Amino acid sequence: MKDEDKKMEDDKKFILMGIDDADDVADVLRSKTAKKILDFLAEVKEASENDIARGLDIPINTVEYNLKKLIKSGFVKKAKNFFWSVKGKKIEMYKLANKHIVISPNKKPNINYLKSIISVMVILAIAIIGLLLYMFPEEGKVFDLGETEGEELLRFHSQGELEEFLEENSEVSQEYFRAEVRAESARNGFARDGAPATTKAGEAGVTADDYSTTNIQVEGVDEADIVKNDGRYIYVVSGNKVVIVDAYPPENMKIIKEINFSERVSNIYINNDKLIVFSWGSYPVLYEGGVEARCIGCNPKSGYKSTVYIYDISDKKNPELENEIAYDGNYVNSRMIGDYVYLISNKYVNINNPTPPVYWRDGNKISVEPSDVYYWPYPDTSYVFTSITAIDVDDGDFTNKVYLTGSTNNIYVSQDNIYVTYQKRIGYENYAERYADEVAYPILPGYKDDEVREILEEENSDRYYYRKLNAIKKVIYDYSLSLKGEKKGDFDEELLELEKKFQLNIQKEMEKTVVHKIHIDNEDIEYKSVGEAPGRVLNQFSMDEYDGYFRIATTTGNWRDISMNHVYVLDKDLEIVGKVEDLAEGERIYSVRFMRGRAYMVTFRQVDPLFVIDLSDPDDPDVLGYLKVTGYSSYLHPYDENHIIGIGKEATEQGRVQGIKIALFDVSDVKHPEQVSKYEIGEDWAYRSYQSSQALHDHKAFLFDRSRELLVIPVSYTRYLSKDYRDNEYWQGSYVFTINLNGIKLRGRVTHSEGSESRYSAYVRRSLYMDNFLYTISNFKVKANSLISLDEISEVKLSEKESY
Repeated sequence: MKDEDKKMEDDKKFILMGIDDADDVADVLRSKTAKKILDFLAEVKEASENDIARGLDIPINTVEYNLKKLIKSGFVKKAKNFFWSVKGKKIEMYKLANKHIVISPNKKPNINYLKSIISVMVILAIAIIGLLLYMFPEEGKVFDLGETEGEELLRFHSQGELEEFLEENSEVSQEYFRAEVRAESARNGFARDGAPATTKAGEAGVTADDYSTTNIQVEGVDEADIVKNDGRYIYVVSGNKVVIVDAYPPENMKIIKEINFSERVSNIYINNDKLIVFSWGSYPVLYEGGVEARCIGCNPKSGYKSTVYIYDISDKKNPELENEIAYDGNYVNSRMIGDYVYLISNKYVNINNPTPPVYWRDGNKISVEPSDVYYWPYPDTSYVFTSITAIDVDDGDFTNKVYLTGSTNNIYVSQDNIYVTYQKRIGYENYAERYADEVAYPILPGYKDDEVREILEEENSDRYYYRKLNAIKKVIYDYSLSLKGEKKGDFDEELLELEKKFQLNIQKEMEKTVVHKIHIDNEDIEYKSVGEAPGRVLNQFSMDEYDGYFRIATTTGNWRDISMNHVYVLDKDLEIVGKVEDLAEGERIYSVRFMRGRAYMVTFRQVDPLFVIDLSDPDDPDVLGYLKVTGYSSYLHPYDENHIIGIGKEATEQGRVQGIKIALFDVSDVKHPEQVSKYEIGEDWAYRSYQSSQALHDHKAFLFDRSRELLVIPVSYTRYLSKDYRDNEYWQGSYVFTINLNGIKLRGRVTHSEGSESRYSAYVRRSLYMDNFLYTISNFKVKANSLISLDEISEVKLSEKESY
């Protein structure tokens, strides 16, 4: 070899970069998955993307993303060897790059000087960097390579890197993911996951000795709502204002203050003498250089701006605004623990011009830089900036963390952690191949395999996977028709079993719920881990944390195919350690309630199985027993340790839904739970009716007190009075029940529809009690009745005009 050629060959064994070019190396060294890939390649020498994915049991798209980073940073390179797939696609092989990586603070170091002191050898890249930086402290920078906040949690270093990531992974996402996410926003004032918490106001005057607080999921973790009370005052969200009502004693009930806002109010909290108000509104978006928005779920011409107002209400008649925190984006949900409000919000990402959220504190702008945005190396089709903000209600100070995630869906919050979830669906590109491997090849005779392979190798197969699938099924169908008698019967029976097994397995792989765990402690927000479980969750009650374990109930599939229901137990790192799978085939989850070491789960299609699941051993959960009754419960609420209240709908034996049903279940014998009492609205009506209750889908509308034997829910119905359906009666208000272990009885009803009010204005949304007085709240008024007789005592109008 000539001297010049040898010199060039030797030079290739070094990667020389200044410190400004070293971000990719730092990202690799922070990534546990990248390190695993390096270890794997060090052991096997050469491997394809599929080899790495199978060997490490990680998704192929994760391998692809990390390989790009490893190649860009110089750790890995493409091998000379490659092979062709059955489709004629070139499959690249990858191997470790035999190079030293040297980082200099200002400029590339001198290659001749380095070669004079470092021999050419194969060594792990991490060790080389550490060695060279140790040997040249004057010319190199020592990186702090400590643990990241969570596995695969990275942080952008520049706006350019953010844009590059979104462009690359939004394109990848079209190949691997299909968006099926539903950002759960409470902007309309009916937050699905909100419930108020109350504290006494501490103001001089008469206050009830006993009053209700709103129905929350986790003790000590309050939830925002549209109605709050503190034992004397009722705080009501009404359109663009918050109304403060001096409600106790009810004989003197009156409005003492209205706080008006320019935007719509969604929810509120009360914390001693603090009123926390959430509002939202839209504003025009002007993008620099005329760049149009390109994002899923966003309006290209406007955006949402949400605001948190904190008032001092020690003087209820003269509230004082103390702090105002605004942010561009959507209110998703919130919780209040002690004196801290934890706000979860998101902002849709404009891929052409991704701008992290902006905050305003009392009018002063606070920008979130791209370097403050955390992310995971996973593609998605519905990127949003998800923000977790901790607000000290005493002084208005706040901290926040911003993550690039899929669109936030349901959340669960314990006293220590926030669990943020979103839906991920894997694409159908390999569906036909999987069907061939798991159904067609095993059941068809060998000479039919070539027909199936020819179908799989058709051009445009990725785009027309369903045509390939139908063609493969036709091969199987035609072969079935060629058989006669017992052979055909056996073949068809085996085919059904294989297809059922295939559907069960593929649904768990294609439909996932991604869970992010974020630790909270006053103002501290710390990302912990990410995990996933097969299926989709129904709502916040499908999740729970107990003794350091996270439990989640999910459904896979749908009623058209094979739907199944599951419960998974995840450890503190969100790794699945226990599971109960494949319950109630053909049904879906309608309600779940976790109670310490047990889970109660209701599924429905024609009848209502109530499952009792033992979770006392996280590694080995088990179904203890179940009860099948007609109808379903869409919300479960503990009555005591051995009894559960269910509210839902009755149904016929064929599954035809009837009226609203309240049931009491005895679960003291876990193997044989039983329905000990029930009440069905309209059970004795002669003709059809249509019934609804906000309590069916919003637990905040559910008022229960065991010591008072009290249960109150809002109800609306249209009842037909004749066989020809010409005459009907509409009614809306609160049904008040007496409930105990002896049964459920209707105590009476309270309505606000007594004059010319519209149905919407008179719609009772909430109820509460103070001592022996029941208060019902609609869009138009607050009414007080005796809890003993239900006689009306007083009412106040929230507005002179009806609220729409």
